[in-house]
Amino acid sequence: MSNYTKVKSAYVMDAKSGQTLYENHADKQLPIASLSKMMTLYLTTQAIKHHQLNWNDKVPVDKQLIKMSKSYALGSFKIKRSNQYTVKDLYRAALIASSNSAAIALGKVVAHGDNAKFIAMMNNQAKDWGIDANFVSSSGLDNTDLKHYGYQLSGTPDKAQNMVSAKAISIVAQHLIKAYPQINQWSNKATYKLANQTLVNTNSLLKPGYYYRASNHLTGLKTGYTESAGLCLTVTYWRNGRELIATIIGGQSTFSAMNGLITHLDKTVRSKSVTESPKTYHLEGRKVTVNPAEKQTRVWYRMGQDPSKITVSNQLIVNQLPVKKGAAVTTTSFNHTGLPSTTNQNGTAATAVSKPITSNQGNTSGTNWFSRLFAGIGKAFSQIF
Repeated sequence: MSNYTKVKSAYVMDAKSGQTLYENHADKQLPIASLSKMMTLYLTTQAIKHHQLNWNDKVPVDKQLIKMSKSYALGSFKIKRSNQYTVKDLYRAALIASSNSAAIALGKVVAHGDNAKFIAMMNNQAKDWGIDANFVSSSGLDNTDLKHYGYQLSGTPDKAQNMVSAKAISIVAQHLIKAYPQINQWSNKATYKLANQTLVNTNSLLKPGYYYRASNHLTGLKTGYTESAGLCLTVTYWRNGRELIATIIGGQSTFSAMNGLITHLDKTVRSKSVTESPKTYHLEGRKVTVNPAEKQTRVWYRMGQDPSKITVSNQLIVNQLPVKKGAAVTTTSFNHTGLPSTTNQNGTAATAVSKPITSNQGNTSGTNWFSRLFAGIGKAFSQIF
């Protein structure tokens, strides 16, 4: 199982803390095929959470997407007519069977019928998270396929495709499972009955797949394949009470490679529990109390490192007041682990702290202590006379 190194890119992270456990060309932008659908599902989830959509809303599907759904090469879930399926139906079809038509239809309904607007939303979300991604499609299909159905994004080259790094798409997965923790009720299904169709998941790591191993404790998440991307895979699995996210892009035998990568980490990485307490910082003359992201976190470290030397440090990422309650105030690092120290955990303000009263030094308030003294003397004399 040494072929976990013979891939274009790989990345493994702790889903809660964002700590990196493994990386191999993890920041290189590559085609990711249907792993792209995780961003589409995230934005759909957010639309539902913000009451812009309902799980039971019927979704309009245009004729071209219906045609695509019946394609031998591009269709995995057949749609007969518009408004036949609900948001929940198409969500499951996009996740489990990787339906391209379902993903595009979801994106359009989120963006009020505008495919280009939805793809802009995907790119804007990636930018907001500070991740390395360039989306041209909500499904992960290349323009070479999309152009036949009128879904090539205007202004993009004929062969354009979604270009995203393994680390970036893992972070998308992190946000997706945080926004919708119940997603594994569907993502861990090898098959799923939906209406009169059977959704088939191509993830062979799931039971009863050929590469299934009970010891992996796998819970999903998404596969992808195009000719240019090769086989791509993001999985979620559990170790030591923590959910991990692992992504492999472009392997020749990606399922075998993923098993090899998981085994490699089992042999080379350990973890320890660390307790964090609220801390107080001074900012513009005021005290800001910061709650840790987790009171009891788990820090991963490479074997050979001394776990007693592991420390957790927090650095202020704001330099001025006011701060709102719950706002991110610090960023967390895990030190002396033999692994990258950065995480995407943030300490948050325990209470709102308003902007301090402007300093009177330098007469910045218009009245310094000297002028106030004479104002008081003047007032006393006016009372005498």
